[in-house]
Amino acid sequence: MAAVIILLSLVVIIPSPVWANQADAETAISSAQATLLNCYNAAKQAEAAGANITVLVDALNEAGALLSQAELAYDTQDFDEALNLATQSQAPLNNFVEEANVLGETATQQREWDFSINVVGSTVGAFAVIFAGLAVWVLLKRKYETPEAT
Repeated sequence: MAAVIILLSLVVIIPSPVWANQADAETAISSAQATLLNCYNAAKQAEAAGANITVLVDALNEAGALLSQAELAYDTQDFDEALNLATQSQAPLNNFVEEANVLGETATQQREWDFSINVVGSTVGAFAVIFAGLAVWVLLKRKYETPEAT
C-alpha cells in the first residue's frame, strides 16, 4: 500500500515529459499566433499609409503556413514537431514590425512630397498661364492699337 502511495505521489510530483512538451508546444503556438497578429497589424498600417507590402505579405504567408502546420501537429499530438514548427514560424517575422514601420513612413513621406510637388507645380503653372496671357494681350494690344492723332 505504501508503495502505491509513493508511486502515485511521484507521478503527480514529477511532470511527464509529454506534458512538458505539450505545454511548451502550446506556449510556442500561442506566442507565434500573437507575433503573427502583431505583424499583420503592422503590415495593415503600412498598407494604409500607401506602402507596397508585397514582401511583407510573403513573410506573413510563410509564417502562417508554418503556424498552420504547427497547429496540425499539435492536434495530432506530435508536440515536438508542433514546438519546432511554431518556433520556425517566427523566423520569417524577425524585424517585421520595424520593416513595416519603415515602409509606412517612407510611403507617407513620398505622399507628402508628391502633394508638395503638385501644389507648387499647379501654382507655378497657373501663374505661368496668367503671365503668358498678359504678355499675349499686351503684344496684341500694341499690334492692333491704332495710333491716335495728336
